[in-house]
Amino acid sequence: MTEDPEFRRERMTDPSAQLLRPIIHQWVTADVVNFEAFKLSTADKRDSNRLSIARGAATSAEQAYRDRADAVRRRCEDNGRPYIAPVGVLGLDLSEVESVEIKSPSGDSSRQPLTVWDDSMNSSRPDDHGHIDYNELPPSDKGAYTLVAKTLVARAQKNGWKYKP
Repeated sequence: MTEDPEFRRERMTDPSAQLLRPIIHQWVTADVVNFEAFKLSTADKRDSNRLSIARGAATSAEQAYRDRADAVRRRCEDNGRPYIAPVGVLGLDLSEVESVEIKSPSGDSSRQPLTVWDDSMNSSRPDDHGHIDYNELPPSDKGAYTLVAKTLVARAQKNGWKYKP
C-alpha cells in the first residue's frame, strides 16, 4: 500500500471538542504559562502555520503528556542534551479557540481567524493529532499573533491543568 502524497485534514466542528496542549518547561516561569505556548514556533511555521494539539476525543490529557514527554526525551537523547519533563497539559475547547477575535489593521472590523482541524488520518501524524490553523492571520502582523497566543493561554489557564504529574 502506498501513502497518499496529499496531506489530508478534516475541519473539526463540535464546539465542545477538547483540545489538549502539552506544556514544556521553557514556556513556564514561576508557575505561570507564557503565551509562547500558543505562539507558532519555527517548526509550526514550516508546518503551514499549524499549531499541534492532541484531540481529547482520541486521547486523555495524561496520555498526551506521556506522548509529548517521550518525544522530548528522544530528542534530548539524540542531541546529547539533558531531559526536562513537560510541566503538564492545558486544554481548550474548540469554541474557545475559534471565537478569538482580532481587529482589522484599521480597527473598524474584527474577525475570527483560527480554525481547528483533525489531521490524524495522515500516516505521518499520531492517531490523536490535530492542529490550530493560523493561516488567516496576516503574516506581517506580529501583534495579531501575540494577541491570539495571549488570548489562548489566558483561556487555557482559566480552565486549569487537565493533567499535571
